[in-house]
Amino acid sequence: MTLPGKEATIADVVSIAVECIDCGRNRWWKPAELRRHGVSGQTPLAALSERLCCSACRADGLPGRAVSIQAAFIEEHERRRREARRRNEREVPLERSRRA
Repeated sequence: MTLPGKEATIADVVSIAVECIDCGRNRWWKPAELRRHGVSGQTPLAALSERLCCSACRADGLPGRAVSIQAAFIEEHERRRREARRRNEREVPLERSRRA
């Protein structure tokens, strides 16, 4: 994550969930995919919602500017990965014992 007192940036996250408040559309973005919206690694997360809009709402003629941002931080991603690996390691011996 970030140091205390330091604002979180795009470089600190693995992926970002963007949800439209108006229509409920939800999409996960990787930081590299946000470059076309003028976002760099130093862009603060707080400023991200100002740069993004819902394309479905825009196509319907609505402003589409009411979006909610949720970030998955690098440390959180690694923790989930380790937990999944541990679960898989526990399940493998059970499968082998059933075959025998």
